[in-house]
Amino acid sequence: MKKCTLFASILCLFLLACTESSKPIMSIDQVNEEWQTTPIKGVKNAEVMDMVMAFQKQWPTQSVDALLKDLKLPEDQQQYISLYDKEHGYMSFAEGSDDRDAEDMEARVWHRVNGHQLFGINFSQPASKAKSFMVFYDYDPSTKTLTPEPNVFNAYTSSFSNTELGYELYPESNDLVANEYFFNWWGALRHVYSWDGMKFRVPETEFEGSSTLMDEYFEQFEPYEMDNFSKYALVDVDGDGEPELIVSTDNEENQAVFSIVEGEIRLIAGTDFKRQLLFYDGVVGDAGGCGTGCYYTHYTKLKNSVPEYELHNLQSYNFETDDLEDEYSKDEELLTEEEGDALLESFGEPIEPNIEWRPLKLWEED
Repeated sequence: MKKCTLFASILCLFLLACTESSKPIMSIDQVNEEWQTTPIKGVKNAEVMDMVMAFQKQWPTQSVDALLKDLKLPEDQQQYISLYDKEHGYMSFAEGSDDRDAEDMEARVWHRVNGHQLFGINFSQPASKAKSFMVFYDYDPSTKTLTPEPNVFNAYTSSFSNTELGYELYPESNDLVANEYFFNWWGALRHVYSWDGMKFRVPETEFEGSSTLMDEYFEQFEPYEMDNFSKYALVDVDGDGEPELIVSTDNEENQAVFSIVEGEIRLIAGTDFKRQLLFYDGVVGDAGGCGTGCYYTHYTKLKNSVPEYELHNLQSYNFETDDLEDEYSKDEELLTEEEGDALLESFGEPIEPNIEWRPLKLWEED
């Protein structure tokens, strides 16, 4: 998407001719290490173009250099995905390449209630040490100075090790989003920072497949006066380095565990007023009463985050013999009691996973 009015293009040409940096291009890792050390003075106006050019003079980067050069050209001759939206105080640049060395950037201005502006730039480059990061400056119109402000938001800390974190800005929204991408999922958790007029609030986490989570849960479980899922945790059940997603209501009476692989969401265990969760090494299950003298347990064995098989165990009380009798099945195949007992014993002892709950906001779909 490209947006640049004729007037803005002419202004770009005039200003860019006078403001390109004479300093050597820096890597975004160098910028990330040094940007907090130096205020930027002499910014002409409280406008995103002026701030981007002033930043480029002090901290010249490949992506901003390419953006400013691209904007000199007529729109039909621009080589990259370049956007200049003066009305919303937004600029962005992307090479449109899957190359891990490709460097992208977004810049935006937020208006503060004290008459100042907040200027932010998001840099991203998969091959870099930083991957993706934000820089922020307070702009004081009385001094025409950009002052580094690193504490305007709390950079997101991933809730799991095997992820890639990237930030995203928007022309028509004041939100800032940290996307926590899981390669095995082919999807992400969105951590949305809303703007309060001076800084960004603590983020709310959204999951795009929220409707699937709810549908899958209600299909298999019988909640009693259930509220929406309001928190989540990530647990690696089978130790393959990829997380399973656990969601829960506030009171933790209703929970569900999902395997997510290549966009496919599978409910593999859960709780309601009758059932509770069980965890073993590589196995997750749920168990509870199924009537008078009846107890049912369901186990899912995972391999590479995908269900390898399911074990079902129905225990019923024989009132004539005063014994519990076990009926086992593996997927759809009936097992002898000896085979079922052996498979159950192979799971080892139950374990207590380290569950770190974080707030979850259900995705509001259009």
